[in-house]
Amino acid sequence: MSEKKITEILEQQQEGLTKYVGTISSDHAYIHQGKGKISIVEAGSISASYKIGFKTPKVASGKYVHWRPVGLFSDADTVKYRLYEDNAYTGGTANDIETLNRNLNGVTLSQMQDVKKGVTATLTGELIQLIRAGSTGNPSARSGGGAGADEERLLLPDTDYVVEILPGGATNVDVELFWYEENGYQG
Repeated sequence: MSEKKITEILEQQQEGLTKYVGTISSDHAYIHQGKGKISIVEAGSISASYKIGFKTPKVASGKYVHWRPVGLFSDADTVKYRLYEDNAYTGGTANDIETLNRNLNGVTLSQMQDVKKGVTATLTGELIQLIRAGSTGNPSARSGGGAGADEERLLLPDTDYVVEILPGGATNVDVELFWYEENGYQG
């Protein structure tokens, strides 16, 4: 390879303003590309099972959902988060949870077919993710919870999923759902 070609490659790696050469994670790059999506659910004060239903994009969309670790926050007690695959749900209000692009400059809309809170479901589907958060300690010990990026799930297209939030007692719960919609998964 010529010295000129090597110089070109290195210059392409430089950040525009500072000329610093750095790298970013694939998560960070996907956010820049407009593939990162979130839905924020303020469940409020709950003392029993609370469910969120969603249906992944149709096969024809070419989008595959990479389900990332959830942000789960409780202000008074332990909370379990469970994700069930291939689980029918009813009720809720159609698309009553706003889906946002994590790149606020992005124009790429989510291809999710449905996202509803407060749904009814008999949890018979496959349990594919479990996270526990919060504590019953003093207020300074309470915290949110989640899992590392390596805990991603690649979801099936055109499939119903149900998130169940199960508090250990009466508590206020907030959830941030996070996923990528990537083109043409080839496994």
